Amino acid sequence: MRDIIFLFGAGASYGAGGILPEPPPLGFQLCSILERVCPSTWGGLPNTVKNVFYEDFEQGMQIVYDRFGSIIPALMRDMAIYFIQFRPYRRSTLYCRLTSDLQRSGLLPRVLFSTLNYDCVLEYSLLEQKLSISYFDDGNSEIVPVWKLHGSCNMFSHGVQVRQGVYYETGVVWEGGIQAFLDSNSVIQHCLVETGLAPVMCLYMHGKLLNVSPAAVRQLQQEWAKKVMEATALVCIGVRPLPEDTHIWDHLATSSAPLYFIGDQQALYTWQKDFRARSTEYLGPRFNTAYQSLIERLNRYATK
Repeated sequence: MRDIIFLFGAGASYGAGGILPEPPPLGFQLCSILERVCPSTWGGLPNTVKNVFYEDFEQGMQIVYDRFGSIIPALMRDMAIYFIQFRPYRRSTLYCRLTSDLQRSGLLPRVLFSTLNYDCVLEYSLLEQKLSISYFDDGNSEIVPVWKLHGSCNMFSHGVQVRQGVYYETGVVWEGGIQAFLDSNSVIQHCLVETGLAPVMCLYMHGKLLNVSPAAVRQLQQEWAKKVMEATALVCIGVRPLPEDTHIWDHLATSSAPLYFIGDQQALYTWQKDFRARSTEYLGPRFNTAYQSLIERLNRYATK
């Protein structure tokens, strides 16, 4: 039974260490980086819109969604190309260390990894250690589940073909399955040559909207919610509580499992004040400094 549920956010990959070419950015850093590396798409946004992105990425994306919807697929394809570059270096990420410690304690077959991140550092860290992963089920004891609740830079529609040069507005929804590429060259080729659709990546904005294969992602989120309600322990690392993301935080709030939290303490307490009855333990602000405390808590479950 996968009863120990991890949820990773941007702060986890940012603080995981051992990542090339650099740590994946946090939300407030993202627009300036995309503007620099994607000059024809992100760099071409009006300065008034960029200024909003610098203050609040989600609000900036909302403006683009409302005013310039037809350019979103190109923006998201370039974002996918940017995020697929990140790689663990010689098994030195905290994701690698965590997996090794979970294997050593015998807990790994009980773990379900879930993440809100677009990057694939978690998956590559597992693959570096010769572990098989599954994106779409909870895996058997030999396969580690990695559920990407907001989609991923390497995920694309399966069964729906739209050629390059086709434009569509934000109200258009493309339903289909999901195919995932674990080879960065395949991701880049697909984005630049093979499709006019956006990747299967929720928009980084209020509501986390998705126009490509939304039903498949919603189904994954619903299965995740069931796992959370059945969990023995929950671990959140580098995730900022956003109560408006009800598909995540409503379920974490109502689960009876202990919640171990690494990240922004004030954001946690602001969210937690409405749920004083649930068992929550704050372990620290950063993945690396709180790591040992987390392992000590998790080892308590090794004999249960």
